[in-house]
Amino acid sequence: MRKERKDQRITFVKIELKKDEYGDRVPTEVVKFSCWSDYYSQSLTARTSNIGTVYENAVYFEVDEHFKSQLDPTCKIKFNGTQYNIIGIEHLVKKHSVRLIAKAVE
Repeated sequence: MRKERKDQRITFVKIELKKDEYGDRVPTEVVKFSCWSDYYSQSLTARTSNIGTVYENAVYFEVDEHFKSQLDPTCKIKFNGTQYNIIGIEHLVKKHSVRLIAKAVE
């Protein structure tokens, strides 16, 4: 069994319309918050069973449950220079954490 680490820093960002220096509203990336997480990808069995579904090529981030109220599925996750869309949120009661299922933005 894999030991939970929560040693990867992730940042939650949201795209909001902000005025630029000319008064035009332009999409701007706004950092909502950042936290430590446990990052892992799917097992080989899960990868093969998820081919052709929304969970194909999905990755998982596990964060502490006290961040649950701040989580917004419309936010994006930034991790190691890659941006991810959140496609699912699961509350893991026994582990006192929340699992985010995400896919890289193409």
